[in-house]
Order: sequence, then structure tokens, then C-alpha cells
Amino acid sequence: MMNDRTLAVVLAHPDDESFAIGGTLARYAAEGATVHLIVATNGEAGIPDQEPHQAAEVRQSELLMACRVLGIRKPVFLGFVDGHLAEADEASAVAALLSVLRKTRPDVVITFGPDGISGHPDHLAVSRWTTIAFDRLSGELGAPRRLYYIVPSPATQQGCGVPAAEEAADGPLAFIDVHRFLVTKVRAAQQHRSQHPPFSGVLEIEARGLACHEVFRLVRPAHDVNRGVPIDDLFGDVDPRGDVIESADKEHQREYPA
Repeated sequence: MMNDRTLAVVLAHPDDESFAIGGTLARYAAEGATVHLIVATNGEAGIPDQEPHQAAEVRQSELLMACRVLGIRKPVFLGFVDGHLAEADEASAVAALLSVLRKTRPDVVITFGPDGISGHPDHLAVSRWTTIAFDRLSGELGAPRRLYYIVPSPATQQGCGVPAAEEAADGPLAFIDVHRFLVTKVRAAQQHRSQHPPFSGVLEIEARGLACHEVFRLVRPAHDVNRGVPIDDLFGDVDPRGDVIESADKEHQREYPA
């Protein structure tokens, strides 16, 4: 299946893409969308017993393999220092991100929410930078139409150890059915060997126990209608008033109530 849809995912570290939302990335790539991954750091702080430059080489290599498994484009590394994004110059970070987004011209952008899923300071910084960049692109030719935040859900609990949110997120939720891509998600996660992937067993057996939906919150365009009505396609149309016009089936609601 081929189409001209483009998705950009802005995250902090190698492995964020596979552990949390690998099913979604694999699904849209398989459906013919162009999927760009933008990573703020090289992951150099992620292997305690290695020098930063050595750790960065390992983790970049792991990420390249994971992207190949997921079927997405080679990642773009912004090159900020792992573990220190909160201290980075925000203007420079936003400018670097804007440059990539203007080149890739995505229809949809995904990043962390203000909670960073886990509260990691690097995740919080990336959420802030991406939201600022998205808003600055507003009105430009080819500007992205939608911005989503990753929502804590059964999928993030399994992949990142972060429990599902106790209350519904503020804004329309997207429940992306990834059941056909769970083996791919596990295989991609297993490329990050240095990070002790949470799904380390036999692919098919691991996949059987994973959540079939990954959850996102639509934050742009901002509106107050259709709250609590799930979305089942990140690229679904928004009418001129900003209303979300598509809905998902009740299976989504059973797994993660809106």
C-alpha cells in the first residue's frame, strides 16, 4: 500500500521509538506512510560501563537496526547531550528541530507529553521543544496538521514500566490498533541489546502478551469537542471547525477506557 502521508516522531533517546510506540511506527510504515524519526541525543549516557563516545556508537547502531526492522527512515540525530537536555539552549534546539521539520514536511508529529511518560527531564525538554516548533510552523506552507502526545497506557507500562494514566487525558485520544505488528515491535525492541529490552524472549511468545493498542492524545488542533471519543487513525481528517470526525470501536475503550 502506497500513500503520500508523512509522520515525524520526535523523541529523546535511541530505544524510545521501539519500547513505547514501535507498533504504531511499524503499522504506518507498512501502510506506506513515510515515517521520520528525530532523536535529540545519541544515547551516550545509556551504558554506564562505557565511555560516552563508545556508548553513543553502540546505541546509534542499535537504533539503525531497529529502524530497519520497523521499516522507517534512518533516524536524524540532533546531537544534544544525553541526560542534559534540560540544560540545553532551547532556542538552538527548537531551531534545529524546525530545520528538520521543514525538510521532512510531516502531516502528523508525535512526541512526549508534558509528563514525559516517565518524568525524565530529557523527555520533558523534547516535549517542550517539539510543541514550540509545531506552533511556530503554524501557517507556513506544508505545516503539519496534527500534534499528538504519547499517553501512559498498558503499552507504555509494558515497554517503559510506566503505569497507565488513572484518569482520562485532556483531549481526544487516539487508540492505534497494532496487533498485527506486535512481533515487529518485539523484534525492533530486541535490537537495543545494551538497554536490556523488556521483551527479551521468543518473538511470538512475547508478542502474545502485549497490548494491542498504543495510545496518543491529540493536542493540536486544540478544541473542546468530541472529548472522550477515540480516534483510530492518526491521519484522520479534521473538519473546518477542528472537530475530530472519526471514531474507534469499543474494543479500544475496553483496553484503555477514555
